[in-house]
Amino acid sequence: MGIQLNTDSTNVVAGVEAVKAFLVGSVEAARSVLGGCPSAQSLTAIDKTDGRHVIIVLPCKQWGCRHCGEKRAFLLGIRCELADPNKFITLTVSPKHFLDPRAAYDQTRRKISDLTKLIRKEKGEFEYMRILEITKAGWPHYHMLARAPYIQQKWLSDTWAGMTGAVIVDIRKIQKKDNVFRYVAKYLCKQTYIPWTNRRVCWSHKFFPQVEKKEHAESTLVEKTLRRIHPAEYLSTEHDGAEVQQISPACWKISKKPNRPGERRWNPYTEQYE
Repeated sequence: MGIQLNTDSTNVVAGVEAVKAFLVGSVEAARSVLGGCPSAQSLTAIDKTDGRHVIIVLPCKQWGCRHCGEKRAFLLGIRCELADPNKFITLTVSPKHFLDPRAAYDQTRRKISDLTKLIRKEKGEFEYMRILEITKAGWPHYHMLARAPYIQQKWLSDTWAGMTGAVIVDIRKIQKKDNVFRYVAKYLCKQTYIPWTNRRVCWSHKFFPQVEKKEHAESTLVEKTLRRIHPAEYLSTEHDGAEVQQISPACWKISKKPNRPGERRWNPYTEQYE
């Protein structure tokens, strides 16, 4: 059974129709409608307000995932603009000092913390976000956005060389014309799979502005169950033929079975045909 779109449940925004409901069919068809992360898992639950089944799409959130990586890069770029950094910094790695890229990463990433402490001690405030990138040969190097006082390039080069053996570094002031969002997106969206780490980004505690925590309303969802299969597979297996309605970008509610000629009506509250 293929996807049957419910044309009465569409939403028109800026002239674009966004599907908000569909009838569950094959896995391939369900994936085409759900979209999003190809490695997503499913969180199922029951909404106690109406007794209907709910499925929440849980993306993998890995940088190597085309969908999740680009989404994370977009959101991080916005946060970085608000953090108001004033320096671009690049720290390289010298391959001749390490057995392999994994060893280079394990040893040099720890040196960034030492470098940070020394800058704060000798130069003043230093808050940063660090982005890991690998060269075509697979060796790591680091891009940083920082809020920092004036730091001489020679001092930075000598200090980093003393810690890692790499003399090539770059530090420059962020000008008003520079696009911090584009800088972040450039180095994150082109990331490829790295077998020895998925931690592409880290930041100091005070780099991002503090956000006031909001109180969340009590959830109406009960009987939550994590299912380690893609939502499309779960829906096609457990709810073939049911109507599914989109509640939010990542949340879908199983509404009812379709009414075919001679078929009894599906009651979502009793989960039985009547």
